[in-house]
Amino acid sequence: MDPAEILSICQVKYAYFRLLDMKRFAELGELLTEDATTAYQSGELHHDGRDAVVAFLQESLGDPGIVTMHNGHHPEIELTGSDSATGRWYLEDRVIVPAHDFELHGTALYDDRYVKVGGRWKISHTGYERIYEEHLRYSSGEVRSIRAAGQTTTF
Repeated sequence: MDPAEILSICQVKYAYFRLLDMKRFAELGELLTEDATTAYQSGELHHDGRDAVVAFLQESLGDPGIVTMHNGHHPEIELTGSDSATGRWYLEDRVIVPAHDFELHGTALYDDRYVKVGGRWKISHTGYERIYEEHLRYSSGEVRSIRAAGQTTTF
């Protein structure tokens, strides 16, 4: 294991989360390979190709009235070759949409694949499996529903 390579991969994912929350989707796209794939929301939302991923993020989160927070913790990075690696991240996220009186708080496990292109690490696949998701009424904090272990409880 080369600590410098591991750190470089971590910095790519840190930038991914930062650029996502700052709504700088074109810059986020530069972190992805051209043929990158995604499998968000336990595979329910999947995309093929950097342009499709960036378009999806812009369409779903680009509204300035939507506030997001994505924190990636506990990276488990494995170098699988001189120019390939895998990674697992524990995600805590929060999405606030005041116009719809909606707030989401959740956790998930990201599974990523990375490749080195032109001497720089890029994300070739990213996606997550939800562990827990809580939907709240933003104005009151009232819990609307909780989804964990594939089961949803509605209040």
